[in-house]
Parts: sequence; C-alpha cells; structure tokens
Amino acid sequence: MTADDYVLGRTGAEHHRLVQQAHVLRPSTERLLRAAGIRPGMRVLDVGCGVGDVSFLVAELVGATGNVVGVDVDAAALNTADQRRDELDLGNVAFTNEDLQSVLSRGDFDAVVGRLVLMYQPDPTETLRTIANALHSGGIVVFQELASGMMSWQLPNVPLMTSVIGWVRAAFAQSGAHVNLGWELYWRMRDAGLIPHPGPLAELPLDVGSESVAYERWALIVRSLMPTITSYNIATETEIDIQTLEQRLRAEAVEARATVPLFSGVVVGQWAHKAGT
Repeated sequence: MTADDYVLGRTGAEHHRLVQQAHVLRPSTERLLRAAGIRPGMRVLDVGCGVGDVSFLVAELVGATGNVVGVDVDAAALNTADQRRDELDLGNVAFTNEDLQSVLSRGDFDAVVGRLVLMYQPDPTETLRTIANALHSGGIVVFQELASGMMSWQLPNVPLMTSVIGWVRAAFAQSGAHVNLGWELYWRMRDAGLIPHPGPLAELPLDVGSESVAYERWALIVRSLMPTITSYNIATETEIDIQTLEQRLRAEAVEARATVPLFSGVVVGQWAHKAGT
C-alpha cells in the first residue's frame, strides 16, 4: 500500500474512527485469531496496523514470551500507536513505518495477520504471495476482510440509513477498493500457495437502541469519505449535512425501532498455513 491510496484518508478523525471500529470488531477478530492458532510465544507481523488495535490484541494472545511487529505507511497513525502502546505498558509490541517487503525480509515471523487491509491493495493475491514466500513452513496467515457485493440493503423505515450505506458503498466502488474480498479470501490464499482452512468465519455486526454506536460509526465513515462522495456526485454536502448526520440517524432508527448494521457487508475471516517443503 502506498501513502496516498487509502480512500478513507489519513487524518486525526480517521484515526479516531479506526479506534471506534476496533471496539466493534474486537470480539470477532479475537475469535478468528484464536481459531487460526495464534498462541503464546509466537512472533507475529500485523500488516497495515494503523493505530495499533489488532497489534494490541495479538500481543495479549502471544503473551510475554511472544512479540508483535506492526507495519504501516501512515507515520501519524504509528505515532498514535506508539503512544497507546506506552499507555497500555505493552513491552512486546513494536511499530515500524516501512513497506511490507522490507519488514518481511528482516523478520522470522510465525504468523502474519491483518484486518481490512488487503482490500486496499492493488493485487491482494500478490500481497498474499509475498507474505507466503517469506514465511517458514507451517507459518500462519490470517486476514479479516469485507464482503459486501452480494448484500442488498433495503432497511425498513430507515431511508436515511439506507442512503448512507449506499453512499459509502458507492464511494468504495469508485475508489477501486476490493469490497468483495471477503468472499474471495479462500481462493486468493490458495492461488498464493497457501493452504486455507475450509471454514472461514463470517459475521454481520448489528446494533440497536438509542445508545448504539452505529450512528456515530456511520457519521464518522461518511466524514472520512466526504471528498470521494462529493467529487463523484454520489451525494452533496447539503444532502449529507455532516454536522447533524449522527443525530438524524439516531432519531430515525429509534423511531422505527430498527436494528441497524455496523458495516456495509459481512466481515469474513480466513486463515491458512504454509505447507512444509
């Protein structure tokens, strides 16, 4: 991933959104990592680590005898990750601002993990192949990615929420992101020379009620996507009215007694290992 190809931007607001997203996804990511075999003592690389949440979760799983390296091209995000690591007093996590190939060439990793990162790569299969070539026999690869293309959102009695999901999906489509990658992970891992587990984990996070995080979450992602949404005439700034969007979404959903999605598709987790040579 290059420094300018991330459609959501690299702002402080986007970093805040990533932290909030991490709270939503932590339970499913932890289930995935445990199922894949991430365990104490492992040396793990977190690809596209951002502000550090997956790295922190992995650090808990590998314990004091293991260690985690998080890699990202966003230097500002890594500064935040460093600060958060120090606040958490985690001595088994380090972050590095460089390209994936460089860090793979220096590290003998037992596993490579990532969340919602392959979807932004120009060629996800080639990225997986690069990872596979660097791993030792038995090494584990774990990714969690979005699968939205087969989902059709026509939510009852919440037209604004339906519109917001449509704006977000259209913006991602215009950006060239691989929004269906979750559906493709098994086969892409096979094509990369890995042996994928035949039982991926798929979840659709939902929330409900006036205290739901869903309304803030959708407002935050629309804020990050605003330049793309407006430049491609997906919606106007007046239609979006970003300053009141969260409040309007909440009022609409509560009045309709609606259960709302937290993502524009299913989040699919797939893991694989490298065969012996």
